[in-house]
Amino acid sequence: MTDTTKRLPLATPRLRSSSFLVLALIASVVAIVGSSWVLGAYTSGLLVESFLFAIVALTTDVIWGYGGILTFASAAMFGIGAYALGIMIVHVSASGWAIAGSVAAAAAVSAALSALIGWLAFYSRTRVSEFYVAVVTLGLSVLFGQMVLYGGALTGGSNGLSGFPTVSLSNQTWYLITGAALLVTGGVALKVVHSDFGLLLRALRDHELRCKYLGIPTPFVKTAVFTACNAVIAVVGVFYALFTTVVAPSLVGIVLATNVLIWVTLGGRATIIGPALAAILVNAATPQLSTLIPLYWQGILGLAFVLVVVLLPRGILPAMWTLLLHLLSRLISPVRTGPDGPSPASKLYEVMDSASFVPGSEIVLDIQDVSKKYGSFRALSEVSLQVRLGELVSIVGPNGAGKTSLVRCVSDGMERNSGAIAVCGQSIGRSAPDAIVALGMGRKFQGASVFGTLTVEESLKLATWKGRLPRLWGRDPRLFLPLEAAEVVNALGLKAVWNVPARDISHGQRQALELAMVLALQPKALILDEPTAGLSSAERTLIGDLLVRLVAAGRLAVILIEHDFEFVKRISSRIVVLVNGRLLADGTVEEISDSKLVREAYLGRPASGTEQ
Repeated sequence: MTDTTKRLPLATPRLRSSSFLVLALIASVVAIVGSSWVLGAYTSGLLVESFLFAIVALTTDVIWGYGGILTFASAAMFGIGAYALGIMIVHVSASGWAIAGSVAAAAAVSAALSALIGWLAFYSRTRVSEFYVAVVTLGLSVLFGQMVLYGGALTGGSNGLSGFPTVSLSNQTWYLITGAALLVTGGVALKVVHSDFGLLLRALRDHELRCKYLGIPTPFVKTAVFTACNAVIAVVGVFYALFTTVVAPSLVGIVLATNVLIWVTLGGRATIIGPALAAILVNAATPQLSTLIPLYWQGILGLAFVLVVVLLPRGILPAMWTLLLHLLSRLISPVRTGPDGPSPASKLYEVMDSASFVPGSEIVLDIQDVSKKYGSFRALSEVSLQVRLGELVSIVGPNGAGKTSLVRCVSDGMERNSGAIAVCGQSIGRSAPDAIVALGMGRKFQGASVFGTLTVEESLKLATWKGRLPRLWGRDPRLFLPLEAAEVVNALGLKAVWNVPARDISHGQRQALELAMVLALQPKALILDEPTAGLSSAERTLIGDLLVRLVAAGRLAVILIEHDFEFVKRISSRIVVLVNGRLLADGTVEEISDSKLVREAYLGRPASGTEQ
């Protein structure tokens, strides 16, 4: 593919992520242990609360910053934990087992509630707004605040529950315990988000629809992350109540839910460390600043939030880190380097054998009497079509003919109104896209559907998992590509941008990357929706030749949606013509090219008379 020439950037010093985390952990342990000897009881107690809120912030960052789920549930989940302990000790028992019971109850209730929200929001086959979860969880926090406010003797009403007996520990001891908890939680979170599972989360945040069409069970992943993180927040609420011995409605309302998102935004989404630091700094400074400027402190915090959103949308920590790297690069002898490309001798991936032909699977796509309506408009009317292994079938027709509607019906079981569709001999029923991908279907969208923040290598690695969930801990450095995907990488210039984020590569390279990702699934039926849109003549020729070679190998069938009839004639083995939602013609290239009906359909004249 063509590639634009760019000025080569200056090399910047880099630390291995594992080495950096170890050094940061050692420095944090030394700082917490050392400071515990000099901090007074008041300051230690203030930092204990700050550490607990920092855990809430970094956990929310996993949900929002990495998972892309905007949530206000932190206050409600935190309140569930805090009130679980207060109610348990005040109304049930003040013995030691009450603490363990509170932790278990808080985790179970928050997990069940989160799973219910996830089932309603993420498993819905009806397309909902990305702000659906935000609205639901915002309402949940408000509702929970009202429940405890009017909970009577059980929750203490507006006065809350206070003064109940808990463990007798000094503030310095609590400081060490919560500091250790923060380091452990932060370390685990960093390890997870930098693992293969973290790669999956970033992909889900960038482009959930593409994840579905790579076979990834996105509802399960989002629900699992949402549930696990909210359970952690609830447990933190238990320990907050255990330390303060005060539980009040003001603690669990919308104010806390909003503050948590402010901490995440100020510190920097998808950084883990940034939100934790922001939570510590804001909560540690709040008492002093509230005393000095009581009428302006909240306004100043709000103004800082607005300024960061407008001027530093990535947050303060990423901006400071970028500035630090820039200053360090000025101190080191500048060396011109390439854009993170691999060295010529480096081995980027292993090529694995393609899946062998399965007897009885010659018909990879069977469409029978499929119809689709949008209200009163009939987009498809009883369309029937079969595609066999080793065929390159092009579906053509004027705008509004129903080509895209047919693709949607094939790739999502909920799209069609009637008819039956089978992939590799198995009916798709009303299955979701990820389940249809598992049957052997691959789909490339008209616009390049890639993950903006993932590199070419990471994108291909994600595709090779074929919907299987990756490791939660650690990364597998190996990459095994099927022969077809490897041919796309070699032929279409993806090696030159191997370690470059997809958002920074050319349009042609993004088209090639999406094609390689879909081929990495080793589909039997490959749907390509205008794969050459926006490409140069040379790039179109490369794509066409590649598709012909892939089909000639006999391991898959290609269903091509394309407007360029000359391109279609050059590479197709069969051509199907759709007009006004009906199958007008199905035949060889020669038959369709010489058809009077087809010519009239493309010219927009009534298709009447006898076909010649």
